[in-house]
Amino acid sequence: MGNREKRVKLDSVHMLLAFQRVSHEGKHDCIRMVDRGKGDEVDVLTSKLKVLGGNWRIHRTVNARCVNKAMKILQHKLIDHQECASYIDTEWRTALLQKNCIYGEKKFMLDIDTDDGVKIEIIEEMIYRNNGEIYEKHKSPKGWHYITNTFDTREVCSIDDVTLLRDGYYYITSVSEDKNYA
Repeated sequence: MGNREKRVKLDSVHMLLAFQRVSHEGKHDCIRMVDRGKGDEVDVLTSKLKVLGGNWRIHRTVNARCVNKAMKILQHKLIDHQECASYIDTEWRTALLQKNCIYGEKKFMLDIDTDDGVKIEIIEEMIYRNNGEIYEKHKSPKGWHYITNTFDTREVCSIDDVTLLRDGYYYITSVSEDKNYA
């Protein structure tokens, strides 16, 4: 380790994704970054986005990603497509995002596009009635992102404002030049 960089072997990581929305800038960009759990990754990504300018939303993967599974995907890709070696960092992030790279217990995310307290209460009752458990709640620009165990989602997904994402990304924050953007 000649560059004195501290290296920690991890079994799993998360991914941060920053989306620049089409409706704001007329273009659609996505910046992906590996979240190794050091605690400063969101701040580092935020700084990059401020330099780039524009309106961005930062999200984090609901499910942790298995480093070993992603490594095997990357190795196969490099064997079959040696030209990918020149942009290996991009291929690594792509490998981590594959659905078969989920680490540990698989979780669902419910994207709830309402702040109506009564409706939220009904949704939560449906989750619990169908053997669901809410692990985390994250405020989103249009409502809430609920991280849950896997459960029978048919009833809760029958509500207009609820969308099930089986391997989604929950909202963390917005980065913008426009103070009114969220």
